[in-house]
Amino acid sequence: MAIPSPSSLSDVITDGILAQAGVDRAFAAQLGKIRGVEFNLNQAADNESADTPITVQVRINRAQGAPFDSSGTVVAWIHDGQFTWVSDRGAEFNIPELSGTHEHSDGLIHAARTLHGNAPAFIAPFPGRGQALVVLNVEPELGDVRGDLIDSLAELRPDLDAQRAITGYAAVRGLGVRRGPSYIALSDGTSVTLRNGHRPFEVSGGLSLRDVRADSAFSSAEHQLLFDALSPTHQVSYNPQTGTALIDGQHEVTALPLATIEDGQWRWAWDDQRVPGQVTEGLRRFGRDNGLLPLVTPALPVDQAEALDLTSVAKPILQCWTDVTIDSGAGFHVVLLLEHPRLHLPPASHAAVEATLYSRIDPALDARRAVAAYASQRQVPFDGSSLTIDGQQVTVEFSGNQIKSIS
Repeated sequence: MAIPSPSSLSDVITDGILAQAGVDRAFAAQLGKIRGVEFNLNQAADNESADTPITVQVRINRAQGAPFDSSGTVVAWIHDGQFTWVSDRGAEFNIPELSGTHEHSDGLIHAARTLHGNAPAFIAPFPGRGQALVVLNVEPELGDVRGDLIDSLAELRPDLDAQRAITGYAAVRGLGVRRGPSYIALSDGTSVTLRNGHRPFEVSGGLSLRDVRADSAFSSAEHQLLFDALSPTHQVSYNPQTGTALIDGQHEVTALPLATIEDGQWRWAWDDQRVPGQVTEGLRRFGRDNGLLPLVTPALPVDQAEALDLTSVAKPILQCWTDVTIDSGAGFHVVLLLEHPRLHLPPASHAAVEATLYSRIDPALDARRAVAAYASQRQVPFDGSSLTIDGQQVTVEFSGNQIKSIS
């Protein structure tokens, strides 16, 4: 599938945004830690309007190993907050922002890189003239397509057209594209699932979020029932210094921050320095291994996080099954996972299993899978229709993949 020619600055940015993220990661990995960068003009800046491009010798001094030497081309000058194009590569698109002088922005830098093969770029200071946007003559070796897409899509701005971005990325990697109503498939076998038809949700090659949710649904519900019995009012105070929480002023438990909620945004603890988030790095790794973009995206709308029940998704991964949301007292809320022997489930009983199976789960989930996973986690036999606990049975009748009745 060919990319339609860009008709706006946003289109030009979008066409290169994913490839540029991959290039930057690959180039950073190639260089390692950088001590500094030196720039030397090969041609006087006065000749910027000449047919000959203004070239720059670039030396990147690395913390380890020999310096990395390359050349680059000045594509724009930046002075007093104004971005003035030198390159005329955008002229063919008849987009006003791709020529002349405009207010400097990150978007113009992304657009310039798109027009110059998505190559690495630096802003180089030149005393008396301002700064030059220098695009390097370097083509870092990109990582595997699947991993590259997972990392890049996790950083994709929500205002950009994700489908166009993926198509642009595929073009850079020399891959064909086939688009369906809820997915984009690349010719190397990688596919991206789209939520609500337009936002990237999963990258193929691992467990689906739907299956992870099903696997945790009933065990999460039963642990919350136990917590309700222990603390009907959910009065919990959290001490981030000790990593503990106090339930109803008397039960001290281990508390793991999972996420923060502020101004309608859910932010994973691993991306929020206000709370200790080391433990949730395991959740992030799981998300990357399985291509689950909501688990590797630093922040997302809280209504989306709740619709996907990300709290329950995290529980089997982190092996911590009880959750509560508390007010931090500092203008944001914290989603906590609580751990203590008092919060562990007792051996399964007929009454508890039956009550748990009456818990409502998202109809989008495969209830057969959810019941089977719950039976396995509670170590009770399940033959596909009945769970047997101490000689008594709880029978589940299914209609399709949904529970019709429990008896």
